[in-house]
Order: sequence, then structure tokens, then C-alpha cells
Amino acid sequence: MKNMRNLWEKCSMELREWRHERKELGKGTVLGILICWLFYDRIWIVMFIWPLLVPWMRQQREKRKREERETLRKDVREMMQFVSNGLSVGYSLENALKAAYQDMKEAGGSEPGRLIRELEILTEAIKVNSQADRLLLQMADRIDLEELRQFAEIVSIVKRSGGNLIEIVSRTAEHLGQSLQIKEEIRTVTAAKRMEKKVMSVMPYFILVYVRITNPGYFQVLYDTVPGILLSTVCLAALIAAGRWAERVVMIEI
Repeated sequence: MKNMRNLWEKCSMELREWRHERKELGKGTVLGILICWLFYDRIWIVMFIWPLLVPWMRQQREKRKREERETLRKDVREMMQFVSNGLSVGYSLENALKAAYQDMKEAGGSEPGRLIRELEILTEAIKVNSQADRLLLQMADRIDLEELRQFAEIVSIVKRSGGNLIEIVSRTAEHLGQSLQIKEEIRTVTAAKRMEKKVMSVMPYFILVYVRITNPGYFQVLYDTVPGILLSTVCLAALIAAGRWAERVVMIEI
């Protein structure tokens, strides 16, 4: 049964990843067609510039994974707080994890996140008398999140050597909460600049679309002559480089 649940979870993750990749592929294709129409007036050129969109799709995939990891960090902090509350009222670690799963499931809505699904597997394993600290380590290996791995290792060490599990879990949750709070403050401070970056990145394309629609022949000289094509290529490269540079400026890692 355990192997079947793990296999089902793995298949579900691969299916979700495939859906995301298909969506990114569709966005990349639409973007390529738009670029070919705006800068070259030849949509068929997308066959040649499509490989150049692979880095953009890779960037979108990395951005999505960063957002998913940030969501996981918030869920892990919430889980640790629920576990700490359960331990403080006298629950064992196993019962505290079960209570945390129920609370997060109720708060997660109709579409639970990855941590909630992992907690479901963990609580089912606890019902057949598996050790909670070992299950936490296995869950940390599957999720591969540093904060969760540290939490699982700390719990495992305390369970083996003895110690104040309530205090240690509380301090670990507080430490992670402070780290996430700093990140949220940085995002709040840089929110205006990130919005300006998005507007400035897409504004040239909107201007080109507006001119193409209102005055279709305005850029024709750029499409019919070799110097015009070269100038369009240089402008496109400059816009891409400016967008990449702006993305690095507003990206702050902790």
C-alpha cells in the first residue's frame, strides 16, 4: 500500500510538471510568433528563432519552482507551528503531526498543496506504527527543502538523545518565521520597483503593436531591407538584454 501511494504521488507530480511544461511551451510559441510579427513581419521565422526561446522557458520554469519553494517554506513554517502547539498541549509527536495535518487540510481548501499531500502519506504510515522521526526524514528527502530537512534532523536527534522537544520545535519555527518575515519585508519594499520593471519591460512591445495596428506601413522599410532587418535584430537583442538585466536587479536572494 505504501509503495502504491508513493507511486501515485510520483505520477501525480510528473503529470503536474508535464502540464506546466506544456503551458510554458504554449506561451513560448505565442511569444515567438508575436516577436516575428513585430520585428520581421514574417511569422514563419519562428521556426528558426524558437530554439532561442528555450532559455526564456527555462527561466519561467525556474521562476515557477522558486515560487513553489517559497510556498513550501510558508507551509513548513505553518506545520511546525501547528506541531509546536500540539506538543505544548500534551500531544505526542505522532498525534501532533496528525493534528497539524488535519488543521492544514482544513485551511488548504479543495486543492491541497504538496506538503499537505506528504503529511497525508506520513499520517497514514503513523497509523501502522511507523516512527514519526524517521517518516519526517523520508518526507524531507522527497521534498528536498533545507528548512524541512533541518527540522526533521533536529526532531530525530532529540527523539534519540532526549531533550525538550517542545522548546526546540518552537525555536525552530520562530527562526524560520523570522527568515520568511525578512523576505516578505524585502518584497514589500521592492514591490513598486518590480512593478515598474514589468511595465517597462512590456511597454516597448505594446508601442510596437499599437503602431503596427494604427499605421501598418510605418515599419515596412525595416521588413523589406537588409539594414532594416539588422536594425530590428539589434533592437530585439537590446530589449532582451535590458529585460534580463532588470530581472537580476530586482531579484534579491537571502
